[in-house]
Formats: sequence, C-alpha cells, structure tokens
Amino acid sequence: MTLLSIIIPIYNSERTINRTLESLNKLSLESKDVTEVIIIDDGSTDRSMEIVEARKGRLSPLHIIIIRQANRGVSAARNVGLKNSRGKWILFLDSDDELALDPVPYLLNSFEYTAIAFAVKFFKNSKPAGKLKPVHISSKNHLDIFTAGNAITLSSIVFKLEKIQRPFDEDIKYLEDWLFWIENSGVFEKMRLYSNAYSAFIHAYGGNRSADYVMAGRYRRKIVEKVFVEYGEELTDKQKNNLLIQSYIGMIMQGERIACRTFLLLPCSLKLYSKLIVYYMLKQHFEKIDIYGR
Repeated sequence: MTLLSIIIPIYNSERTINRTLESLNKLSLESKDVTEVIIIDDGSTDRSMEIVEARKGRLSPLHIIIIRQANRGVSAARNVGLKNSRGKWILFLDSDDELALDPVPYLLNSFEYTAIAFAVKFFKNSKPAGKLKPVHISSKNHLDIFTAGNAITLSSIVFKLEKIQRPFDEDIKYLEDWLFWIENSGVFEKMRLYSNAYSAFIHAYGGNRSADYVMAGRYRRKIVEKVFVEYGEELTDKQKNNLLIQSYIGMIMQGERIACRTFLLLPCSLKLYSKLIVYYMLKQHFEKIDIYGR
C-alpha cells in the first residue's frame, strides 16, 4: 500500500537536486516502504537527471518513479505527478526544497483529517530568511483567507489526493499554487496543524529583479480575474475588496498608476491593506520588498 506520494518537478536543477534527494533520507525505513517519490523532468537540459539516476539507488527502499516530458512548466509537471500518484496523501517538494521531517508518523495519526499543515523555514542565498507558521483554514473561512493572499506554501501541507477538485491551471506561470488552493477548498475540510514542526526548508537564490515583479503583477491580476469569474456571486464585499486590492498591487508591480480611491476599499483584510500601502510607497524600490512577500 502506498500511503504518501511526494511529487518533485525538476527543470535544470543540477545545483540543488542532490540536496533535495538527500533530504528524503529523513524518512525512516518503515516510512520509505509506504512512500513513493514521483520525479517529473520538465525538459531539463543540464545534468539534473544524471544526478537523479546516480542518487536514486541510495534511497532504497524508497520507490522512485521518473517521468520525462518536454518543457511545459511547473504546473503541467505537478499535474503529471498527480495523475500518476498512487498514494492516499500528497506532498509537493520543489527541486531546491529540503524535506525537514518524516511526515508518515503524522499521517498515521490523522486519517480523519483531509490536510495536515506544518511550519516551514525560508533561506535566501543560504541565509535564514524567516519562517511561516500554518494557519487554520476551513470551508467557512477559505475564501476570506485566500483572497487576502497565499497563506500556505506547497511544501508545508500534506493533503488527501481524493480532495483535489481541479488540477493546476497550466496557463498560470506564477503564483500558481495560490490559485490551486483557491480552487480546491475540499482540501481544507478538516485540517490539522503542527505549528512547531517544520516540514521543509525552502531556498531562494539571487536578487529580486524588476522583471520578476512585472511578471508576478501580471499573473496576480490574471488570477484575480479568474476568481471573480468563478466565484463572483459567492464573494462577500470583503472578499471582493481583497481581490481588487490584489489586482491593484499587481498594477503597481507592473509599473502602473493606481487611483487614490483604491485606498477606500473597505472592509478588507488589514494585513493586505498594509501590504498595498507598502507596495505603493516602495513602488520604485521593489528590491527592498521581501522575496517571500506574496
């Protein structure tokens, strides 16, 4: 029986994939027996898969599944992983993440839950860059939380495969996990939190480039448009205002002007409102904004 599927998309990750694979040894031998790792090579042109092939034998008895495809983007790679998963539970890792604990013992005590969320630690250029504690999400507060922003990272949550309602939108190239959580409220039917246990160490490299902010702003606005189309009649005034503020933040990130009336969008998430002000004040100095400030 496969209890857990760990999905790792790879694209030109030769610098980091060895560390990611090594971190899988956090799994005990007993946990490896009930876990599969699905590695999707999204058309890499470097030595990533050569490293994977050389390392996989050292992870025994962990079952490693390798799938190769032409470059289609991380959302398509994750969808391929989901389609090929046999596990009851799903955990996503990026190819520069590190698994920080063995999640299987937590799963064995949580069969009545649909998702288990952990804390994560962030590193930027190998230096500590903060941590994120899990928040409780339910069917009642799901849209309140996610219209205000992306409250969780993919590698901070283990969830039941059967609760997925929609795959990743393969047209969204940035913040794709934010839209995925919005469209999959079933994942959060019954959530369990482990605020003092870290599931992953998340790494980022390089500086914050202006081109990245332009792209992030464009996709932020596309996601907002899609959510309005799909959930318009279900949204409360607060949720609508949250989304409008998200769109205005996207405009700022793209270098566009916003009207003063933007700051009259109440009620809304106070944290998101503060973020709007920060982005507006620092619109010429995005490099000062934390890379994780999504």
